[in-house]
Amino acid sequence: MCILFVYTDPTPPKGGYRLIVASNRDEYYKRPARQAFKCPHTNIIGGRDMEPGREGGMWLGVSLKPQMIKFGALLNVTGAPKREAQAGRGPLVYNYLAGGEPAPEYITKLVPEQYSAFNLFMVEVSNEITCYHHSNSPEDTLTYTGRQVLAFGNSTPQSPFTKVKKGGQKFEEIITNYGGSRARLVQELINLLKCEELHLPDPELEARAPFGVGFLSSIYVRMEEGGYGTRTHSVILVDDGGNVEFVEHTMKEPINPKEPQWDVTTIKAKF
Repeated sequence: MCILFVYTDPTPPKGGYRLIVASNRDEYYKRPARQAFKCPHTNIIGGRDMEPGREGGMWLGVSLKPQMIKFGALLNVTGAPKREAQAGRGPLVYNYLAGGEPAPEYITKLVPEQYSAFNLFMVEVSNEITCYHHSNSPEDTLTYTGRQVLAFGNSTPQSPFTKVKKGGQKFEEIITNYGGSRARLVQELINLLKCEELHLPDPELEARAPFGVGFLSSIYVRMEEGGYGTRTHSVILVDDGGNVEFVEHTMKEPINPKEPQWDVTTIKAKF
């Protein structure tokens, strides 16, 4: 389970934001990962999967290209039919961020049946802002432009979980109320990502994950007995001047989910 909230505004007022992202990574606590960093060779900002055999995969990241800022995020699809995957999904984000091709061209090169079910979300920020949501379960690509608030989870965009809908509404309220204060905006978004309120009933979640509804219906997931839950919060801001701020709160390893300790990383860059 992961969750992603996105705000875009191609023409923000002075001091406003062209892109705001808030996201949770939900993963097994024992799976090793590297905290967010800025690679000097690729200009990619983000954390890395360090699971043996899966090293270097990304769940979320930003790259600074000469022509644009790219953002990418990967979300699995809960309850999708099992398939014999020939490749891991972790490189999907990294390869997009590292490559020079725009999202539509990148999508055409993917072979959907090679991967387990995924939702791949991409944003390209230049003079305009265009968002793309590509999935292989079912295979579909959606395009979004203009000023908007978007929210995605581990189902299809057409049938979002209740926590995705409710979280998206709260995300928009936070931007409206605190967009004028960068520090307060970041803190309120982190608070949203830590929310443990259960959003029930949820027919879509019940259909996709009937045995985990009580744990998975909150934005912040905690399944201590299963060794699984929310372990990383990410907030990304791109303002009207092209200033990029990447804030990550991630649990220190080895993770103690009952009393987690958090490492905070802030990376700033200029487009």
